[in-house]
Amino acid sequence: MRTMNRFFTHSLRALTAGLILAVGACSFDEVLTVENPDELLEDNLNNPRFIDVLVASVKGDLAEALDDPFIWRGSMFTDETLTGINWEATARLNERIVSFDEGDPDLMFTELSRARSQGDSVSGRLKNLLDNPSSDARLATTLAHAGYAYIFLADAMCEATVNSESSLYTPTELYAIAVQRFEEAVPIAQAAGDNDVLNLARVGLSRAHLNLGNYGDVQTFAAQVPSDFRYYAEYSEADPAVDNTVAGRTQGSNHSLSVHPKFLASPENYGSTTYDMTADLTDPRVQHDPMFRFGHNQLTRIYTPFAPLMWSTYNGQTIAAGGNPSDMRTENDGADIAFASGLEAQHNMMEAMLGQGGGEAAVLGFVNERRAFGNQAAVTLSGAALEDELRDQRGRDLYLAGYRLGDLRRWLRNGDDLFPTGPHPVTEWGNYGNATCFPLPLEEYEGNPNLDVPG
Repeated sequence: MRTMNRFFTHSLRALTAGLILAVGACSFDEVLTVENPDELLEDNLNNPRFIDVLVASVKGDLAEALDDPFIWRGSMFTDETLTGINWEATARLNERIVSFDEGDPDLMFTELSRARSQGDSVSGRLKNLLDNPSSDARLATTLAHAGYAYIFLADAMCEATVNSESSLYTPTELYAIAVQRFEEAVPIAQAAGDNDVLNLARVGLSRAHLNLGNYGDVQTFAAQVPSDFRYYAEYSEADPAVDNTVAGRTQGSNHSLSVHPKFLASPENYGSTTYDMTADLTDPRVQHDPMFRFGHNQLTRIYTPFAPLMWSTYNGQTIAAGGNPSDMRTENDGADIAFASGLEAQHNMMEAMLGQGGGEAAVLGFVNERRAFGNQAAVTLSGAALEDELRDQRGRDLYLAGYRLGDLRRWLRNGDDLFPTGPHPVTEWGNYGNATCFPLPLEEYEGNPNLDVPG
């Protein structure tokens, strides 16, 4: 499945390749009668021979959407990264300025919608193709991935359509749909005895319920996830279709992604020409080059990040201790990214405890565990200060793994605006704007007959 996940990114393209390789059932003439060789008639998607390809395609589509646009472009909306790319629209995105008629909202909505549609469509097909769908882990896998696609849409988009409906779904409505997908996946994964997919769905349930404010449900599902659990989106440097784009932005001439001052070791010294942070780079979760380089735009001071905690290339070393933190990309393989983990489940549970108005002793113990992991001294906090510290530790533990935009939007819904404001670190860009999400793109308004173009 790892190999399939990498080489079958979209099911239609994958099935084309698979059909040619498995041509024993038909002649090449029959294959070539398809009018568009990059697409297949719908009937070909109902062939049981291609079940594994369909499942791999769902996983591949979600992985492709996760690194870019969800992580890379989503992080620019927040206090997680700065961009050094010399594109005006990208600079505006990093300033929290975005318009529905520009490319970034279209890419975000299109890629996430493809992953969502694939997850839903393939899950529906598998219910008819599998001999025992109620106990087949492949169906649980596609349902769980569909659930995450809905979460990503809810995290990133101001609102979204589903297929060609006239309804515009709010983020909370999308999180509720995600819950439905995960709830369907759980008993199937249990019957199949697949603990990885089962825990993937449980983490997804804790994340969706956290965003819905269902704190009791968060704790129920999060408590069932082993602390060492991780579920990775897989990438391959050898195949451009599933290359890790975020990692690529930290390499060679593409050094265009920087740690935001919020997560620098010494944020107050951002951009100083005499900046030497080696002694301060003690937190292994957010390691970065101690000295900046200019981005392609010759404006942004780039502090290139090393592999963060949720990446498969993370090695836990720190520059301050004389170590060599690993690059975000490996020599022969794309770094994989854990988009669900036992650590995330613990964070979800602790946040839910505070949301219910209790459990401060447990939360403080967890916070100090995470601080110790980051080589930080223990603290004694309560109330709002404890909540702030929990949020800071969450940002460090889950850095560049696809959480920050959704986290900031959840906290904003709960009354705390933690989006970056005021002067942008790139002084030539002036002040931050006030956008908090990606609008539905113009292309959806033009292509969906049930919607009217705004204004």
